[in-house]
Amino acid sequence: MPEQEHRRLRILLAGGGTGGHLFPALAIARGLREVDHNCDIRFVGSRYGLEARVLSEENEVFYPLNIRGIQRGLGPVSLGRNLIFPWRFAVSCRRCRQIMNEFEPHVVVGTGGYASGLPLMVAQGRGIPTLVHEQNAYPGMTTRRLARRAKIVCLTYESSAQYLNASEWVLTGNPVRFNSNHLPSRRAAREQLGLPIRRQVVFILGGSQGSRPLNNHFLAHWHTYTDKLKAHLFWQTGPAHYERLSKAIGTDKRVTLVPFITDMAAAFMAADLVVSRAGAMTLAELTYLGCPSVLVPLPTAAADHQTLNAQVLVKKKAARLVPQSELPRGKLEEQVERLIKLPDQLKAMGKRAQSLARPDAAETIVKHILELAEE
Repeated sequence: MPEQEHRRLRILLAGGGTGGHLFPALAIARGLREVDHNCDIRFVGSRYGLEARVLSEENEVFYPLNIRGIQRGLGPVSLGRNLIFPWRFAVSCRRCRQIMNEFEPHVVVGTGGYASGLPLMVAQGRGIPTLVHEQNAYPGMTTRRLARRAKIVCLTYESSAQYLNASEWVLTGNPVRFNSNHLPSRRAAREQLGLPIRRQVVFILGGSQGSRPLNNHFLAHWHTYTDKLKAHLFWQTGPAHYERLSKAIGTDKRVTLVPFITDMAAAFMAADLVVSRAGAMTLAELTYLGCPSVLVPLPTAAADHQTLNAQVLVKKKAARLVPQSELPRGKLEEQVERLIKLPDQLKAMGKRAQSLARPDAAETIVKHILELAEE
């Protein structure tokens, strides 16, 4: 590599699979470029994850790995993928070595997900400084296994530290993908998204891929929300569920269905109340923007970490929690009705949520990356 290129800061960001692992990496990249516009930033992740599409749309340099996580299901597809996992692992490990030889990063940053494990392992084996960022209250497997050899681990929740054997950790929060200086007003957000200006809006968010249980609940009970509560439903279905739900809802103007939302800032700003899963990225954005919410954690998440995430907000009265098992019993409608009829309570809940935010998360993480690069 030419001497001029050696002087240029080179950072490799590893992570993905879901938006919860990918979007913090993008926020960190943006923060690095704000400090050093000449920084050479590249990404590595799974060719099967969300990162393959999003990073292409963002025009980022992306190294795709032929790797999938271990499948928990017992169906033929899951069993077949698990059988070829050792081959995928070996091929991806070799590709990671090639990437390190070609790019020679000063620091490798892992933001979680199965695709971040191999790049971090290879980097640590070569003595390249690594920084790991953990988004969840209960750390993922990659963080738990690799934290000990990381130079520093950045945590979203202080409670995560008890599960790690980290040589050094720091509480940074979870960086979000938008800037407070460029947020639309509620009216502007609603005009942009084609939502009614005066009616209360409930934003339904089941994660980047959508949630079948949440979708099925609202499909069965949407009239309760639109007729009884007089609310407008703004509903991200997930791409796989959109066609089915669109046909079922029809042309009712009190419901706005979208398969996937790219401008999440506008979506959150438009809402009076958010009904959502409790993924780490979603909670970081809810607190950053001060959005009141009713959280329905994914019960099958590893170590039930979404419930642990949600409880951080619930304990501060910054959100309400409804277990998925309670959906058939009317608990979600009950919580939404209580809140939607009390605007002052919604406002107070939003303020408590915002008090938990760490708006300088990306800036703090970038500071630690630059310190590692100088070692």
